[in-house]
Amino acid sequence: MKRACGTRRFIYNWGREQWEKQYQAYTLEQETVPEEHRVLTPPNALALKKQFNAIRAEAYPWTYEVTKCVVEGAFDDLGKAYSNFFAGRAAYPKYKKKGKSHESFYLSNDKFTLGSHWIAIPGLGRFILDQRKQEKNRGKLRRKLGTVNLSEKLRFVELGKASAPRKKRPRRKQVLCEKVTILGATMSCEADHWYLSIQVEIKKPLPPTPVPVVGVDVGVKQAAVVSDGRVLENQKPLACHLNKLGKLQRQLSRKQKTKDPHTGKTTFSKNYQKQRVKVARKHQHIANIRRDVQHKFTTELARTCGTIGVEDLNLLGMMANRKLSRAVADAAMGQLLQFLKTKVANAGGEIFIASRWFPSTKQCSCCKHVKKRMPLKHRTYECLMCGLVIERDLNAALNLAWFATEQLRHLRA
Repeated sequence: MKRACGTRRFIYNWGREQWEKQYQAYTLEQETVPEEHRVLTPPNALALKKQFNAIRAEAYPWTYEVTKCVVEGAFDDLGKAYSNFFAGRAAYPKYKKKGKSHESFYLSNDKFTLGSHWIAIPGLGRFILDQRKQEKNRGKLRRKLGTVNLSEKLRFVELGKASAPRKKRPRRKQVLCEKVTILGATMSCEADHWYLSIQVEIKKPLPPTPVPVVGVDVGVKQAAVVSDGRVLENQKPLACHLNKLGKLQRQLSRKQKTKDPHTGKTTFSKNYQKQRVKVARKHQHIANIRRDVQHKFTTELARTCGTIGVEDLNLLGMMANRKLSRAVADAAMGQLLQFLKTKVANAGGEIFIASRWFPSTKQCSCCKHVKKRMPLKHRTYECLMCGLVIERDLNAALNLAWFATEQLRHLRA
């Protein structure tokens, strides 16, 4: 699997280099050659894939040791990267570097076999067999060639094929569907742990849409405040584990690493690699705490609320404040809003996003009077017109609920 990730990274970098060369040649021809004599066309991912396959057997025969989905996925990623850049959705594509880029590769639905607790990956069986020949005294393998054990089953099952799990937790996680179609899978590595993400198309009856309309105000002191009184406390996982993380990173900085003055390549010791994994797993632990709390909170909101009003936040501007940037990153407000958008849409509800200029904090939720200023240090909202005294975040959530109600009324009118 590491070999497949490395092959994908190499092919992506090869395609990016060729794209740059061909685009420069195309631009030069457009500037210097008359229109009737021009022969070059702008580069694209499909043409680069054909070019690579033409020289693959002779120049890069080792790429055949992994599944062909790696090659196709690399060029698909390259095409999407340039499409996102030209559409203004992302920065210019960069080269992928070993140790820094996310290690993953894609598998199409006809190139792998999924069992109850295993997956068969093409090309992996040949690699295991070659290793077995090299180590003659290794003994028999317990599993079949090319199969990898999974920690749990696919939780989407068809109604006729559903088997009753013995334990309560798997039964609770099981999602019964009328039809389940596997579209593909992505194998990825995070902190030396391998994860399989399976894309499925399901057909299941939608649950009845809940009626309540609420507003959700996200922040730093409290991760989220709902207009009906529910509050998601900010767990601050990074702040709680910062001392342990700093100790691990200081230990990592003391491990041996040597830089070659001629090639500029840095060689890391084995103890450095072991410590790097410890630091990565600590980061993963922090992210998992944050992700788990946000998943549970957004799932509960999507199941109980039909219409939700939220505010579009200027997260980049908030991160530019050096006094608040770490706390803003620890709160992960963008991730919380993304979870909410996805789950509300899947549950059949509606979500309305207020503009970042909407005065949710400055506006009184009772008389709609808008203050000129509302500094961050003032945690209580006091209205000068009607005398309302209310908690700052709850007042913003009530204003967002009113905004969602108005938008829903205009939509149904």
